[in-house]
Amino acid sequence: MSTFDPPDAPTGGRRARWQPHNESRRERIIEALIELLEQTPPGAEVPVQRITERSDLAKSVVYRQFSGREELDRRTRTAIADRFAATLSSALDVSSGSVDEILHRTIAVVVDWIDQHASLYEFLRRGPAYGDPDDVDGISSLKDRIAADTRTLVTELAGVVGVVDEPVVDTMTFAIVSMTEATVTRWVRGPRRALSRERLVGELAGYAWSVLDGAARAQGLDIDPHEPLLAALTRLSAVRTPR
Repeated sequence: MSTFDPPDAPTGGRRARWQPHNESRRERIIEALIELLEQTPPGAEVPVQRITERSDLAKSVVYRQFSGREELDRRTRTAIADRFAATLSSALDVSSGSVDEILHRTIAVVVDWIDQHASLYEFLRRGPAYGDPDDVDGISSLKDRIAADTRTLVTELAGVVGVVDEPVVDTMTFAIVSMTEATVTRWVRGPRRALSRERLVGELAGYAWSVLDGAARAQGLDIDPHEPLLAALTRLSAVRTPR
């Protein structure tokens, strides 16, 4: 039996009755692993023994909650990705600020999260999240998720002014997300940071704006990056609405 083979897991109706309790224990175990990863150098392994100690649960209890270490790791990657996505979503609030402000605060969140949670980010790279194919690592899945959320948002905003080119929006959002993630990761891992955090955020926001501006102009839209976004949408909608 491997170090993570579950002994005598409950069956049938008994499992169903204990489901809420088991869900709570799984969350507790996953939280323990996340806390330990935060205290561990990027790439280092966290033994099961330390997880059981941090969660204050017996090994037998931990073993019964997951089919194996792989499931525990996958579910933990999903939890980490959910937290990152939730943090990013609040920064992408288009109800407040100009395009320039939204880009700056969103990219700042990415920079700070990757920088301050390097071990969690590396853990995402080391395997798939729960429910994802084996050949897709957690970072790739997360980038696809963020790009999809951003694509939906941009498509909705473009629809307000009657301009929706979904293939262009799809390519544009994925390009911005991929560029940002790769650049920030390189900056975090670098032995010497040639740019300050503020300069990095500013540069990346500028690059992202260049892509957005180019796509907008191709659709006949002239957007002022410093104008409040909702005001800009109202103005553009009025201009493009047939009289």
